[in-house]
Amino acid sequence: MYSDVVDLIRELYNTSDLITLHEPRFYGNEKKYVNEAIESTFVSSVGLFVDKFEQDFSNYIGVEKSVACVNGTAALHMALILANVGQGDEVITQSLTFIATCNAISYQKAYPVFVDVDKDTMGMSPVALRNFLEQNAELTKDGCINKSSGRKIKAVVPMHSFGHACRIDEIASICKEWNVLLIEDAAEAIGSRYKGKALGTFGDLAAFSFNGNKIITTGGGGMVVAKDQNIAARAKYLTTTAKRPHAYEFFHDEVG
Repeated sequence: MYSDVVDLIRELYNTSDLITLHEPRFYGNEKKYVNEAIESTFVSSVGLFVDKFEQDFSNYIGVEKSVACVNGTAALHMALILANVGQGDEVITQSLTFIATCNAISYQKAYPVFVDVDKDTMGMSPVALRNFLEQNAELTKDGCINKSSGRKIKAVVPMHSFGHACRIDEIASICKEWNVLLIEDAAEAIGSRYKGKALGTFGDLAAFSFNGNKIITTGGGGMVVAKDQNIAARAKYLTTTAKRPHAYEFFHDEVG
């Protein structure tokens, strides 16, 4: 089966060379801005370019605050931390996804639970999500509990596969009904919209990626966004080593 697909793709592209899923294109001011960043000496996690990128990104997708991370996986990890996902919790995600989604869940010592995708969107099926919850979960005073495992279901993480929107409004409605947080894996969805609204703005939290194979790239890089501005501020605090402002002391009051 796979060889037939490979043969078909090679026939369509009329080549036996490597066919990449995506290649970055650099034809604007990239070199100019890189040189300016180098000359500024701020080439790490802070600086004018980081601040401007966060603001421009926020304006583009229509949120108040975005927080830059080292990569998309780190953005997903931070979103899970902000959602208070912890050891022994469960996080529902989709069976068709990149390993980073599950890695981030595992970093929190939580358990990924997989539901199927819709064929026409390649994203999480709201029908599959609802069926799983109705058959396996119950709402208690402690939250949404998996009746089989006894674990708390803390969050749902759908991915907009290749930038194609899943039925995110239906998924958001189900999450609200079952009292679980919605974290959008929008790694590949920069610029994509659903019913006129930017992907990454439907959930409580969202993560974007700027890896070399994404819509736009910073070489690596990621972004986490949150509806609640207090949570967004906490994301900025944690991603900058949880350092409290001080004129000269290095004071960190939790793990960042």
